[in-house]
Amino acid sequence: MKHLPLLFLLFVLSSCNSSSPVSFSTPQLPPPGGFPNIFKKYSVSEDASMMDGWVRNFDMSGVSFDQRQTATLVTKRHVVMAKHYQRRPGSKVIFHSRTGKRLERILTEIRPVWGDIAVGLLNLDVPSGYKVYPLPAPREDYSHLVGRTAVITDQNRRVFFHKVSVVNPLYMSFRHEKPKRYGWGKNLIGGDSGNPSFLIAGGELVLVETHSSGGDGAGPFYGNPKVHEILQAAINELAPGYKLKMKNL
Repeated sequence: MKHLPLLFLLFVLSSCNSSSPVSFSTPQLPPPGGFPNIFKKYSVSEDASMMDGWVRNFDMSGVSFDQRQTATLVTKRHVVMAKHYQRRPGSKVIFHSRTGKRLERILTEIRPVWGDIAVGLLNLDVPSGYKVYPLPAPREDYSHLVGRTAVITDQNRRVFFHKVSVVNPLYMSFRHEKPKRYGWGKNLIGGDSGNPSFLIAGGELVLVETHSSGGDGAGPFYGNPKVHEILQAAINELAPGYKLKMKNL
């Protein structure tokens, strides 16, 4: 701890003080070896206890971790999943807010989108306090993203940090950074499929990929304009009146 920057120490101390109101700031990449768990105590049926420290700066309230087939909010009523590892219609979808408050929805319908992406419809909108993630705004060239640090999630409700290795209209892939500068890296395994990856832009997490393969990780790239077009069409078909959010990277 003595080697950590003073500002980080102050943040950890304030986060661990349960008598203080919870406050969140812009996501900041942690120092090496930061403990990756999002939840201190997770419950499918009850409110959860959130982990203290830097990980609380990362808003995972729009990611449903109650099943290994992870689902991620892209509108207040639509979630994306890995098409090869999707939930069944009629199943519960459980979210927890940044303070651990439980929210239950039901997955009513699913549509294939593109590649390994499927979109599902929830029975009701999620209220404020549960994050809807923007996608990368369309542009001609995304090569500037290579080398950026990405926020990676896994089936065990943890946060890791890899580097963007390849990005093209078909997919985005990652690599472990050696030596590690931020947090931990992880070799993704079976069961991690569909977990989301994000880049940080303008103080928020932007959904860039959902896992299709293991190792350092790779999956469909959510900045592809064709993905935007087909995903929005599927959203309109399932429940019109919802629009994808976009964010410049």
